[in-house]
Amino acid sequence: MRILMISSLYPPFVRGGAEICAHNLATWLAGEGHEVSVLTTTPDPAQETWGAIEDGCRIYRVSPPRAYSPFDAGDAPGWKKPLWHLQDLFDPRNVALMDRVLDDVRPDFVNIQYIQGLGYNAMTAIGRRGIPAVFTLHDLGLTCVRMSMFVDGKECNGLCTPCRASAGVKMRYLRSMEHLGFISPSTANLQKLQSFQPVGEYPCHRVLNPNEYPSPTVGREEADTVRLLYVGRLHSSKGVQVLLEALDGLDPALDFTLDILGSGPDEAEWRARYGDKPWARFAGHVSLQDVADRMENSDLLLVPSIWNENSPGVIIQALIQGLPVMGSDKGGIPELVQHGENGLLVEAGSVSAWRTAIAGLLADPAQLAPLRANALAATGRFAKTTLSHEALSVFEKILAGAPEAIRAQPLAGVHA
Repeated sequence: MRILMISSLYPPFVRGGAEICAHNLATWLAGEGHEVSVLTTTPDPAQETWGAIEDGCRIYRVSPPRAYSPFDAGDAPGWKKPLWHLQDLFDPRNVALMDRVLDDVRPDFVNIQYIQGLGYNAMTAIGRRGIPAVFTLHDLGLTCVRMSMFVDGKECNGLCTPCRASAGVKMRYLRSMEHLGFISPSTANLQKLQSFQPVGEYPCHRVLNPNEYPSPTVGREEADTVRLLYVGRLHSSKGVQVLLEALDGLDPALDFTLDILGSGPDEAEWRARYGDKPWARFAGHVSLQDVADRMENSDLLLVPSIWNENSPGVIIQALIQGLPVMGSDKGGIPELVQHGENGLLVEAGSVSAWRTAIAGLLADPAQLAPLRANALAATGRFAKTTLSHEALSVFEKILAGAPEAIRAQPLAGVHA
């Protein structure tokens, strides 16, 4: 099967988990015998490629004309953002580029992983040709221009006027594709999206991202001190301020440390406020390998998010290594963390609830041993091969409803 994957962010240019997921699935599919091409972007026009082979896939790496690149979105001035989004919705060059790629690849199937930055209107080129497609929902980008429905430290209750207008245009482009389905890594993300967009009219499937993580290069060493760990962006949506305030109010006699791995817009403020605490250790941005090594010698991962997290990869990475997780009872987190089995769930945004939950564990650290054992016993459900097969099965189901001319083609590498 000839598969075109669309992911405006893709290694080696990485900003988050969606592009890693796209790379993992693309290379797995190629390894299974499928002809895989990837349409992506580059922040450097000098690094554009047109069908170059990388990791067994043909890579179309382009630099679309934009007010700024997807890699500069976090630092772009506010006045440029409306122009950028208008280009992403209406610029005819988006469609022309997609037509060129479709002419070159002639795909049997399209998987849209991340299309923002390549142009939502480019989906009309796919629809015009009747090519079946699956849209992977890594975020709430179909409803929200910020992709998170989280503004000024709180979640949005509904769509603002710009988001409502943008969502309507995006849905019109989606409807141009007759043979369409959706994959979401969490039911929570899918339900959130369905409350604002009629995606429920299409086949929808929950499939975890088929990611894999580096194995630790160090052995585990036990310690008397309870070693807490936070890994992620230092931003208000992640609830780090809730966690820090909760820990700061604990009994000083409790023996614990908190390693904070990551960076973000709130890092300087939180370093200034908590950096001199004897329990707080800010490490800044670290590599995935360093995360794995730190997890191996930690006792509990803390995920205090206050927004509707989709399916945090950091939780999956922790559970694979047998690291129990204390997470917010919000979004897709409860779909990964089973309270009392492989971790604990705590009320999102409640400083008192987090302080009480952490204090209870610090007072009786023996509770962590069975949580760790249960996490280790269930790591198989996160296997990359298993999840990749699940994603491919969804592709096949959508393809089965495509025109006979496409269904009749041999599907190389497809497993029964």
